[in-house]
Amino acid sequence: MRALRYHGPGDLRLQHDVREPECLPHQVKVRPAWCGICGSDLHAYLADKVIPLRDTPHPLTGETWPITLGHEFSGDVVAVGSDVSDLKVGDRVACQPTICCSKCPSCRQGAVNCCDSLGFIGLMGGGGGMSDYICVEARFAHKLPDSISYEIGGK
Repeated sequence: MRALRYHGPGDLRLQHDVREPECLPHQVKVRPAWCGICGSDLHAYLADKVIPLRDTPHPLTGETWPITLGHEFSGDVVAVGSDVSDLKVGDRVACQPTICCSKCPSCRQGAVNCCDSLGFIGLMGGGGGMSDYICVEARFAHKLPDSISYEIGGK
């Protein structure tokens, strides 16, 4: 599978040998149709102050460089995990890039944006939208109505 990988400041590489992710029971596999580039991506490209760091794995993903970029993306569901009932193959989705522990007090209260170990797909591991495929938790894949373009949905 192809993926744009961050190897450090100023070092992005399009790799053709990245392992395609497998869909876990609570996930959907998405083929990105649109992926944006925002200021966070530019900061990551220019400096080594992003997490994960070269030698410090992110606490939830366990990943270090290289990581696949792309946290603002939308696309098509191509596979559905066995525990997922509200999405199906062919659905158009906008993907919320949240990585959370689901165990800390904030997560248990539903405030995953305040997770003690908060992370973002495409910046801190877990794959990214600048790849052929990515698996995301189904709760973070939101159906797009036909009237909303991939571009608008991915922002």
